[in-house]
Amino acid sequence: MEISVIQLGLIVLYGFFINFEKNSTMFGTYQPVTAGFVTGLILGDIKTGLFIGGTLQLLSLGISNFGGASIPDYQTASIVATFITITTGQESSVGISIGIPVALLMVQLDIIRNTIGIWMVHKAEAGVKRGDYSMISKMQMFGVFLTAATTGIPVALAVIFGPSLINTILAHTPEWLTNGLTVAGGLLPAVGIGLLLRYLPAKEYFSYLVIGFVMSVYLKMPLLGVALIGAAIALIIYKKNSQNVINNTVVNTIGGMDEDE
Repeated sequence: MEISVIQLGLIVLYGFFINFEKNSTMFGTYQPVTAGFVTGLILGDIKTGLFIGGTLQLLSLGISNFGGASIPDYQTASIVATFITITTGQESSVGISIGIPVALLMVQLDIIRNTIGIWMVHKAEAGVKRGDYSMISKMQMFGVFLTAATTGIPVALAVIFGPSLINTILAHTPEWLTNGLTVAGGLLPAVGIGLLLRYLPAKEYFSYLVIGFVMSVYLKMPLLGVALIGAAIALIIYKKNSQNVINNTVVNTIGGMDEDE
């Protein structure tokens, strides 16, 4: 697939923006599924972008960098995997398999960024002790650049060297390994669903899971239809629980007034 300079530039800019957006503006474009959508939109293949981003989104559910912990960066992985998959014409499952090691590699870059951040804090503190308060602003601006570069540089390298490098590798890759990557990529959505069910109260709402499975597999209902029905059921349960809380509060309040009297 031929990629224009404008498309390449937009993807690189998005790569620099996504980590800054994740830590600052937080509009929501830093989610893996959104990253895949935006990359697919730029390259003219939204379906592939959503598939890859959605699969990596499943793997990222329930994972957060609490306490400053470094976690796999599935957002950047979604950009790289979507770009390489579309530009090389590979199956989406192969792109997802490529995205996993990218996400793990980003953990090391995040550690380097945090380590440099410690030096920046000490640098700002030293400036304050000298009365040079402008050092705070300088270190903050450098921190913004460092945050953006942590994802921007890997994305830029993938855009520049990725397609040709991946095509060369795939040309010399044995068929059994390619088939293995395809199978592994097909299993990853199931792994993501399994991780999600582990955190959700699946036992309590198991009947709804069965209903969704029947609608999807036996009734051949599109996934969007199943999701909308699930959202409607969730809204009904939420309203019912909210009403129960209100009723219990009213009863307890009235009962308390009787006792006081």
